[in-house]
Amino acid sequence: MAKQIGGILLKGTIGEVNFYVQDGEPLARMSGGGFNGEAIRNGKNMARVRETCSEFTACSKVNKEFKKSIAPFLAGHKDGKLHQRLMKLFLTIRDCDHSSERGKRSVFHGISSTSGKQLLEHFIFTPQRPAILPCPYIFDWESRSLKVHDFRADETGFPEEADAMEVRVGLIRFDFEALAYQQVFAAPMIIAPDFKEDSFEILFDTIPEGNGILFSVARVSFYQMVHGKGCLLAGGDVFGLEVLSVWDTVEARNPA
Repeated sequence: MAKQIGGILLKGTIGEVNFYVQDGEPLARMSGGGFNGEAIRNGKNMARVRETCSEFTACSKVNKEFKKSIAPFLAGHKDGKLHQRLMKLFLTIRDCDHSSERGKRSVFHGISSTSGKQLLEHFIFTPQRPAILPCPYIFDWESRSLKVHDFRADETGFPEEADAMEVRVGLIRFDFEALAYQQVFAAPMIIAPDFKEDSFEILFDTIPEGNGILFSVARVSFYQMVHGKGCLLAGGDVFGLEVLSVWDTVEARNPA
């Protein structure tokens, strides 16, 4: 790499020299150092690139199917950066796979670790509302229920135009090896602005069958009634999505 000096600054390639601007500074370098498909597929010095591409492709497939599994909770919500942030999450979970050689590391093995499951559980889906509620809440696997305490409707961020808040909870069992999933949904809790109870519980009668990681997920959203129909409010902190708790690893084992 070299600096360009003179009154005329060049961009492009002349002969074997590339002229370009980086961070506002005109530079030059020898051309011909780029990648091509043949070199990446067969070049000995491209082995690390092939390994990275293989793992990235596998993480991309996980991302695609995982988004399908939580699609009912994202309905009506738009976030152009969620795909990118989830991709970063799964690449980080892949890094928790310390048993596989480079190029064969996987989200499946990474999430089997404690740190991998914690990464999923602590991931922030909705940055403007990272916690779905401003009061204590927990998913209790023994009773299969979301338990909410010290609740006050006037502290939940009820928009003035909202007629109701909906709390929707689901259980998802996701097999990160087969990229298959099963879902179970509880009846949603509808809360009016004048709701007076300071606690409530959302129960499940059953849980998803099959193999894979079992986790609970919850969504909070606000609706305005227009001509008798509930219209989802968008923008700001009026929508929240959160993984409440991760229960299981790859075994088809159910909570008591």
